Amino acid sequence: MALAAHPTCFSHDESTSSCCASWLKRGERFLRKGPVHVHGVVMVKVSSKCRSSRHSKLLRSYRNCIQVESKYPNFLSHRTHKISPMCGSNNIIPEVEEVFEFPVATVLNLLKKWSQLHFMKVVGVLACTMLLIPSANAVDALKTCTCLLKECRLELAKCIANPSCAANVACLQTCNNRPDETECQIKCGDLFENNVVDEFNECAVSRKKCVPRKSDIGEFPVPDPAVLVKNFNIADFSGKWFITSGLNPTFDTFDCQLHEFHTESNKLVGNLSWRIRTPDGGFFTRSTMQRFVQDPNQPGILYNHDNEYLHYQDDWYVLSSKIENKPDDYVFVYYQGRNDAWDGYGGAVVYTRSATLPESIVPELEKAAKSVGRDFNKFIRTDNTCGPEPPLVERLEKTVEEGEKTIIREVEEIEGS
Repeated sequence: MALAAHPTCFSHDESTSSCCASWLKRGERFLRKGPVHVHGVVMVKVSSKCRSSRHSKLLRSYRNCIQVESKYPNFLSHRTHKISPMCGSNNIIPEVEEVFEFPVATVLNLLKKWSQLHFMKVVGVLACTMLLIPSANAVDALKTCTCLLKECRLELAKCIANPSCAANVACLQTCNNRPDETECQIKCGDLFENNVVDEFNECAVSRKKCVPRKSDIGEFPVPDPAVLVKNFNIADFSGKWFITSGLNPTFDTFDCQLHEFHTESNKLVGNLSWRIRTPDGGFFTRSTMQRFVQDPNQPGILYNHDNEYLHYQDDWYVLSSKIENKPDDYVFVYYQGRNDAWDGYGGAVVYTRSATLPESIVPELEKAAKSVGRDFNKFIRTDNTCGPEPPLVERLEKTVEEGEKTIIREVEEIEGS
């Protein structure tokens, strides 16, 4: 998925520049080495819209060009030449690459001197328009956008310039006004997470607090201590465990969730790995490390606090467990969490030694789930087959098939309206 602005064109006799082409495209740099005319105008070749050849050419149609009026015509005055207007609808321009061809660095230098501030404003406004939480009201949106442009300008620009971060922003727009809007936004983050996204979130959410905090306090209340296990030895939790059933589809039901625990300085340390499905049927693997401290008075409570990223805190509550070095060993964990962006998320998972949920333990799990007001029949069993990624051909076929379904659905909606 790419973040791309549609070309906006004007009549050639208007005072504004004649044509602006798409300038944000995933996986490609905006500028290419191309011909430059500096009589108040800079012509820059955009590969996504221009006809390509072995040599750089002046663009033949105003719909395939980007024209920028220069306030600094003397920067390249030694190469000033008179040429025909570039954006007439039928003008054919001869090749002049030997005269007008400059290194990309020269164009970049000119643009840097001319429009660094303007570029930042355009990028910032575009990003704010696309990035703001859709459910926020106009006042909150304005405050957030103003804060981002003032406090997180560098991080915002880096995000838009980074393919994954820009794709994340574009993905977020598919979540607008959906019933599962928050869950959709989190899935976008799962797909496109990288260091640039993390840096932007750290500034916008944690450091400068530009983005309002979501609150779901009460949806996952703290359990009554009476329903928790009375004894739990964290050393018994050592080794490899699969999550074979989960309550919250946003956090708990990923494929191939293999977590390996060990104790270290009276803490439970978990090396967690899971798979993220991609829209084309492929996947990639995520991993992280978490550390838990056991409550000294309540053995069934484990705390994962003091984390740097978004200052997240997870509290685990062990509802039921059986660890006897047998295939049907399990640990049933209900959890509640908070971070700088969201207060009150939660869920529940079942850890088992086997890759699939043993049917023999289901009655115990149903009873434990009921103790916190949950129906275990609504839990989702996970896929821990951990098979290989499908061949590229199959993934492409699936992508085409999904595209065809989308087109058919949209046509039916149009015909029915």
